[in-house]
Amino acid sequence: MNNDQMRRFSERQGELARTICSAEQLIELLDVPHCVSRLRELSEKTASDSFKIMIVGAFKTGKSTLINALLGEEVLPAFATPTTAIINEVKYGETPRAVLHFLNPQPLRVYPGIPERALAHIRAHEGEEIPPIELPVDEIEDYVVIPMGMEHDEASRQSPFSRVELFWPLEILRNGVEIIDSPGLRENPARTQVTMSYLSQADTVIFAVSALSAGSKDETDFLSETLPVYGINEENLFCVVNRINQVRNDRERTRVMRFVNDLMRPFTKRIFYVNALDALDGRLDGNDSMVEASNIPALERELTDYLANDRGKVKLATPARECVRTLRRDILEDVIPQRRRALSMDLGELKRRYLDARPELEALDHQIKLLLAKTDALIASMEPDIRRMAIAYFNELPAKLKGWMDSYEPKTEIRPLHTKEDSEALMAELGEYLSEQIDADTRAWAAGPFTQLVKERTEQLRNEIQGGVDDFYVSLDQLKFDITGNGGTPEVKTVPTWQRVAAGVAGLALGKVDIAVIGATTGLNLNFAVSLGITIAAEFALYLIGFFNPFTLVALIAANSIFTLAKSNERMASSVKKAVLDEYCNRISENGEELAQSAVNTALNSLGGVRALVSESLGTELSEMQRQMEGIIAEMEQGKENVKLQQERLDECERQLQDIADNLDTFIFDLVKMG
Repeated sequence: MNNDQMRRFSERQGELARTICSAEQLIELLDVPHCVSRLRELSEKTASDSFKIMIVGAFKTGKSTLINALLGEEVLPAFATPTTAIINEVKYGETPRAVLHFLNPQPLRVYPGIPERALAHIRAHEGEEIPPIELPVDEIEDYVVIPMGMEHDEASRQSPFSRVELFWPLEILRNGVEIIDSPGLRENPARTQVTMSYLSQADTVIFAVSALSAGSKDETDFLSETLPVYGINEENLFCVVNRINQVRNDRERTRVMRFVNDLMRPFTKRIFYVNALDALDGRLDGNDSMVEASNIPALERELTDYLANDRGKVKLATPARECVRTLRRDILEDVIPQRRRALSMDLGELKRRYLDARPELEALDHQIKLLLAKTDALIASMEPDIRRMAIAYFNELPAKLKGWMDSYEPKTEIRPLHTKEDSEALMAELGEYLSEQIDADTRAWAAGPFTQLVKERTEQLRNEIQGGVDDFYVSLDQLKFDITGNGGTPEVKTVPTWQRVAAGVAGLALGKVDIAVIGATTGLNLNFAVSLGITIAAEFALYLIGFFNPFTLVALIAANSIFTLAKSNERMASSVKKAVLDEYCNRISENGEELAQSAVNTALNSLGGVRALVSESLGTELSEMQRQMEGIIAEMEQGKENVKLQQERLDECERQLQDIADNLDTFIFDLVKMG
């Protein structure tokens, strides 16, 4: 942005923040807590001076390499193995520097190998909030990379760090722009959750995909189901297709580009095919032609233009629209008319109606409990099918392991004396190979039969509870009207049932949602069922990776086996193969019940999110309605003068909120029209 644009943006930003704050204060007087909470979060996001561009994508799509290419230095670790759950925030600074932030509170145990400087800092602030420390930029890797041989889940749980701030003199980062390097999606449940929580803060997303594997179901589901919930759409989404140079020939490259264009154009027109590694190498070597050929400069030019012309519109339009929706749908068309009708009634009549409504209120509360009990029963009924499927899978797995091992030719070289080091290196290779095969096979199984089962059961759950949720809202709206109306039936609301359910959960506006709420916004439809199945499958596959950690297994085998006595290299290799295979098969045999239970728990815990959503949302609407009616009665009991005063205040509140909504409509129109 130039100076005039920055000044105009700041004016609009302040105007919108003040407007939302005014609406929040007015709604607070009406005692609608979930709407107050939603507007408060909108106000906080609007007032933030940062503009966050988040790089999102699956593991191995080159997110960190892309950022390094923009920086022109190999700063962020970009390995072929995943890193910890740390978010890297890249911000503008005149000179390069890094700041490490700590978790508060700290985990009960931290993983071994943490740099001594960090450990000393943690000990020095034991029992209090740990302040951040500054790091040399070239030491970032020491703090964010998972130690070799350590389980990813364990490292995530035991990491004492929360994020790293990297300050760098990159021109596009001026004026509060930040680039966020996020953990890979579906790489690890804990790190995926870190990424999803940061999405709520993102103003723009750069979705990174690999030209070698673009278009996976996970990626398309993420684009169609997840990003829209977080306010990411065609206006603020970029797609970067990395490693286009690794597509083997021009014909294949054309086919890949046509495929990705067809895939991405419903979501964004900003699609860039790049070679981030060449851009980085070219900048390190001072090779301008190599940098230009990488197409990274084209991305930079588009980002610069976007930040100059669209930043203000993107930053402010989403909270403005959400505020208008809340004011009109929830307050002006529902709460205020109900309150006005109540205040205009005779106090005795209102008390009588509210007293007469007690049985219906209790019935609604009972209806929620029955609905939740039904949901619990439906979810519990899924357990046997999930368990049978998991047990059948693990019963078949040993035969698959044998087939994989028989067909595998190890790459580890066995020296003539075939030492213990040789045998351990071979064990590590074989263990890693089998773990990779298990991971791939489990994901394929989970994405196929397992996902199909979850899809069917989720559809069953939706169909079984849909009618109960619909009936609850119809009954609640009718009861409100019976208490405050003049007979007849209330106006039918046009808000979809599941959208109304989701609206009852504070924080939805900013994307602070879990998969259950995402499902609610899409109506617990087929896509949600499939997405839920894929998510459960990925989490279960990651559980197995930890369970079959090759480094742990190598230690177990080495402690109980001696291979150096084998008389030939061939016999030694065969002995190692047999020992590794036996160890894997034994672990499956001895722990089959535990593994099956992990699949059951993963699925049922995720489906339980639907129950929590229904419980919180329906309970919130019922309790708010009762509290509001009792508040009105208390105001009326103070006399007619107070009733008149409350009516005047309600009229004034309605007038002000209507003006705010109208002004926001104009604000949004001008924002979109003028940019």
